[in-house]
Amino acid sequence: MSLRTPASLPPAYLAVGGVALLALCLFVKYRASRQHLRHPPGPRPLPLIGNILDLPKSQFALTWTKFGEQYGPLTWLTIPGRNFLVINSFEAAKEILEKRGSNYINRPRFVMMGELVGFQELTPLNQYDALWRTQRTLLKHALSAEVIEKDYAAILENSAQRYVERLLEQPENFAANLKRSLQENVIDLTYGKREDTKGRDYVQLNGKVMDIGNETMQGYLVDLLPALLYLPSWLPGMNFKKKAARWRDEIDNVRRTTFESSKESVLSGDPNLKSSYVVNCLQALYRKHDSIRTHQVEEQERAICHSGFSFFMAGTDTTQMTTRAFLLAMLLHPSIQEKVHAEMDKVVGSGRPPTLGDLKDMPYLNAVVLETLRWNPVAADGVPHAPLKDDVYNGYFIPKDTTVVVNSWGISRNPRHYSNPSNFDPERYLKPVPELDPREFTFGLGRRACPGVELGYRIVWMMAATVLWAFQLKREDGDNTPLNTDSERFHIWMLW
Repeated sequence: MSLRTPASLPPAYLAVGGVALLALCLFVKYRASRQHLRHPPGPRPLPLIGNILDLPKSQFALTWTKFGEQYGPLTWLTIPGRNFLVINSFEAAKEILEKRGSNYINRPRFVMMGELVGFQELTPLNQYDALWRTQRTLLKHALSAEVIEKDYAAILENSAQRYVERLLEQPENFAANLKRSLQENVIDLTYGKREDTKGRDYVQLNGKVMDIGNETMQGYLVDLLPALLYLPSWLPGMNFKKKAARWRDEIDNVRRTTFESSKESVLSGDPNLKSSYVVNCLQALYRKHDSIRTHQVEEQERAICHSGFSFFMAGTDTTQMTTRAFLLAMLLHPSIQEKVHAEMDKVVGSGRPPTLGDLKDMPYLNAVVLETLRWNPVAADGVPHAPLKDDVYNGYFIPKDTTVVVNSWGISRNPRHYSNPSNFDPERYLKPVPELDPREFTFGLGRRACPGVELGYRIVWMMAATVLWAFQLKREDGDNTPLNTDSERFHIWMLW
């Protein structure tokens, strides 16, 4: 057997080999060039622990904002096992997350909350895959302004009226009753009923699920050191595994039983069936298919189940916090409240409560709700993105899988976009050239932006309109609670 030398190889082989060698050289050059690019500026990391000591213990967005003042639009942080990019500029966020949205469409790895507890298939946290794309399509259609007006207007109006009735009966419990009313609202929108055939109260289930979700968001060591997943549960410090297993069982049980109860009602032709997200999606699915026992139908059911559960979870805390910020603004700014009352008297009058149909005729109240969204962005640093591949922005290298956070709070306080940004001023949206609409960033950016922007806005608007139609809000005499600064007024929450 003789060895074939390059000179004796056929020309085609030599051509293929030459192309492969050229491609390899280009790839090596490409990787080398990227490795020589700098990361964005940020505080100097320490050996072994990186920037852990630079991270605050609370109100993270205030620190991000200070970093933005020091380092500019982008801040780079690193901790063991994870890189962070904090975006402090609206322009940079638009460029990175929208214009390059196909790359920044993924989510980082959520070990405790996602993999262990089982929230990884929720629409906001799901990795970019076929399940997420199906969920997103379902939600985008169901939460469009047109569908909300047609299918859900009565639910929003009734929810706001129930809250007003509870305020009349128990004004001292305004916060607890607001939470209860919004929980009922989200449950009606999601499943069309508030208990299953076994009599389980969906409001209580919602509260339990939200408590678990909030607990898992506090951060666990396993999120920084995923290798802890593979250590035995009996070792010291592994108690998080027992917690996660217990919580996962509870979450799976709620998700499965709420969906199966709605499915059973649809299939049985329940005459008391009410319009809701899960019911409407299932009815549309079964109309398209003769048999419900096919792989395609099962996959669609799975997407409806998980997106419905996302709806069930995500809609309560966000709308509650925004509505409470609105109530606070009205207490602190009685002159603004008077202007809303004047508009309310002109458009609605006292003979009937407001409806969603009045929204288009009340520009001042619309401006008040917009300002509420800006004044207290609920997700102050949003849900993080992660690039699918390496990227370069303005000469800075952003590696694949970097955790990318948008500092919505910092954008809301940027004087480039808002005059006197800490002031509550609805007039900023009524100028000939309005200031930046906060919906451009408070619901997220890019292809992972919240699909519920239209619904969330209308829930808060309906609550605001109905409360001010029924009441004049005043601060209690003798209440000297300090509310002069942003950090005194707001929690400025969320850390990922």
